[in-house]
Amino acid sequence: MNKLVSIIILTYNSERYIENCLKSVSGQTYDNIEILIVDNNSNDGTRGILRELKGNQRVILNNENLGYAGGNNIGIKQSRGEYVILINPDVVLDKNFVQEIVSEFEKDPKIGSVQGKIYQMNKRVKTNIIDTVGFEFFKSGRIIDRGQGEQDNRQYDKSYEIFGVNGAAAVYRRETLNDVELKEEYFDEDFFCYAEDFDLAWRARLRGWKSVFNPKAIAWHDRTSSKSISGGWKEFRKTRKSQSLWLRKMSWRNVWLAFIKNLPLKSFFHPQFLKRQIKFCFYLLIFEPGVLLIKFSIIKLLPRMLKKRKIIMENKKVNYVRFD
Repeated sequence: MNKLVSIIILTYNSERYIENCLKSVSGQTYDNIEILIVDNNSNDGTRGILRELKGNQRVILNNENLGYAGGNNIGIKQSRGEYVILINPDVVLDKNFVQEIVSEFEKDPKIGSVQGKIYQMNKRVKTNIIDTVGFEFFKSGRIIDRGQGEQDNRQYDKSYEIFGVNGAAAVYRRETLNDVELKEEYFDEDFFCYAEDFDLAWRARLRGWKSVFNPKAIAWHDRTSSKSISGGWKEFRKTRKSQSLWLRKMSWRNVWLAFIKNLPLKSFFHPQFLKRQIKFCFYLLIFEPGVLLIKFSIIKLLPRMLKKRKIIMENKKVNYVRFD
């Protein structure tokens, strides 16, 4: 019998995307699916669309915006599937996406998460430009979506192990989510949004779970900003300028919260890590001093992060997670 798959769609002011997303979810070739929609207190027309839905979707209406972490945590707790797929409302799935995901999980019980090949979508027009094939993490502390901005020339057509899955269309084994749950939270709700997917991926790796890329599981993501990994300084500055100050603050803060929780102590003193972090701090001081104000939030959250770090380190099953 096909195992139940839970698909959770987290919405917030998503009226222009949600119908296409739901259409792709409802058109899957895999037939044992439950669909949960969690709305984070939208104030556009999203809730009106959700109230008019027909079918077996379950709708959960939050009274406040709980962010990616809090909203998806509610959806996960309400779901029943052995496999859990979390997708943003601006994602459209290929009809065989779920079938390919389930097939990958069935290959190895230690696979805790699966990353599909996610392409970019521009104003609802599908492209063959890659959005992500999973997280890649370097000794310098640099985190990238591998392949982002590249034309797909079949350079990512083989399955292989990755650091972790991107939250735009993240897929987890429920056993893995239960295993990494920390203080009754799957995603760390102190993060609110941004980098909580990276943090969860890291915690899963420390518990010995594998994360695998499957190129046959295809989806499209209408990302508001993206970059070419090899674009250089001009591309870096252009991408940064396209992002709101709030987003840049949250991203920098949350990456550091993930470091505090998960990074081995000796890695903080690795020459590559020190060099990059010092260079980036000087960059922020000169070009984006407003981002540095978030340091007070990091200081405020430091005691909570250290308590979580203690739990993570006491319960880890592997002593070394490979960085590139």
